[in-house]
Amino acid sequence: MKDKLDLYIDSVRHLPPAPKVMVELIALFKQPDRDVDQVVRLMSHDPSLTAEILRRCNSSFFGGEEPATDLFEAVLRLGFYELYRIVVAMSSMQAMSLPGINKVLPVEALWQHSAAAAVIAGMVASRMHESEGVAFTAGLLHDVGKIILASQEGEKYGRLMLNVSASGSSLAEAEKEAFGFDHGEIGARLLTRWGLPSDIVLPVGHHHHLAGAEPCERLAATVNLADAMAHCLGENPSTAPVMPPDCTAAMTILQLVPEDMPLLLQQAQEGIQQTKGLMPA
Repeated sequence: MKDKLDLYIDSVRHLPPAPKVMVELIALFKQPDRDVDQVVRLMSHDPSLTAEILRRCNSSFFGGEEPATDLFEAVLRLGFYELYRIVVAMSSMQAMSLPGINKVLPVEALWQHSAAAAVIAGMVASRMHESEGVAFTAGLLHDVGKIILASQEGEKYGRLMLNVSASGSSLAEAEKEAFGFDHGEIGARLLTRWGLPSDIVLPVGHHHHLAGAEPCERLAATVNLADAMAHCLGENPSTAPVMPPDCTAAMTILQLVPEDMPLLLQQAQEGIQQTKGLMPA
């Protein structure tokens, strides 16, 4: 029997399409014996993606003395994790490009925040000995539910976001009151329909409320902290980063203390700058 999340998604006129290459790449990323040939075969199914990978590989950010001329060489030059981040980022950006939502949401700002949260989540996960790729993906997709709500609710959702911004209250709580669920929960249900694994779905669904995220509680805490840090850095891009609020639960789960935060924020700031050439603009 379908619950309210499924029924809501069924009612949405424009859903982000399932990014098939990204879903398959995530599965491939989890295989310990993956090889370059497998990656190249997967990428070659999408000529536009292949062209974009070659373009990025030959950009000033990655480019060597001689340009890469085929996908095999590009994968070797980039490394699998960098390729993974490019493909997941491009797929996620396409999912955030539904028609008309820019009238409701500041889509560019949402994308920049999601990209920053992804970089930070990967960095924190590496420190916590969790999967960097899984955390990066969950960080990138943590706000995809906002796209669904903006597409379906239109100006009603826009007004809700403005009211929350003006009052300083919680967007997730306002969504819960208005719709019966928040953007994390509806986003997680979409990712389930896409066929993404639970270690990505659960952190997305619980990035505003960590209870119930087991057995992925640490990854959910990582995305929760990355979300808060990305907001903090986005709001104060030219100043020294300050401690983000409301991270106590996540920090406890990750066994972090307030004294850890200045260095983490500095590393996050540096990581975001270093990956600007990697992420789609």
